[in-house]
Amino acid sequence: MGLLLVSLVFGLAYLADAFGVQAPYPWNAVIKTTGIACLALYAFSCRRMVLGTALAFGAAGDAFLAMQPQQTELGIIAFGIGHLGFIVLFAVLLANKGTRGIPGYLAALALAIVGIGLVIWLQPYFGDVRIPATIYNAIIIVMAMLAVIGRGPALAIIGAILFVASDGVLAARMFAGMLEWSGPLAWALYYSGQACLAIGLAQRD
Repeated sequence: MGLLLVSLVFGLAYLADAFGVQAPYPWNAVIKTTGIACLALYAFSCRRMVLGTALAFGAAGDAFLAMQPQQTELGIIAFGIGHLGFIVLFAVLLANKGTRGIPGYLAALALAIVGIGLVIWLQPYFGDVRIPATIYNAIIIVMAMLAVIGRGPALAIIGAILFVASDGVLAARMFAGMLEWSGPLAWALYYSGQACLAIGLAQRD
């Protein structure tokens, strides 16, 4: 619980940073990374090694994106590896607990349509990171589809959907130059998604 509280404090601190109460570099990068790193430590403390590793790669992705100059490609790769860990966890839940039936498949279909549409729309804006960004988007959509198809913890499913939403907002802001006001929203969705994934997937029952 202590690790979760520390994570929340840093998550809120970076939200304040996104609203304009900015800490100087590199302290803003440290604040951003520490919130997710604490979630990774929480997962490791629950002996959920795959989950902890996935969250640790998320923290690494945050660090790369917060660097000056920004290391976009390395950040995308780190997040992609982290999502492969989430895919493994949701696949295991699917194999062990089965599907949610037609509602789950319909939700997965909707996610696939949204994901494909978003990638097609963003292709002209990806530039030099077109290949890793496209692969990453495919990975995160597969992760979310497995989450909604299976009978995993509700909190983890919410986390997967929040993560997809945050990535959509961030991509529109980072690559397309749209939604410039959305920094706080992207961070709130992202942090909430990671926290829900961490807490939901850390539970043994």
